Amino acid sequence: MIMTWVLTPAVDGTLVEVLAEDVPVGISKEDHQAGMESSLANLARLVETK
Repeated sequence: MIMTWVLTPAVDGTLVEVLAEDVPVGISKEDHQAGMESSLANLARLVETK
């Protein structure tokens, strides 16, 4: 699988776009979505200021 992440400045933060190509057949759309949401939530926790 090839994942391309693009980070773009936005007025209220950063827009994160992820393109996943050649996702293995054994990974369901739902599982892939859950994994991406988890990865993005972890990224947000690391970069957001409190």
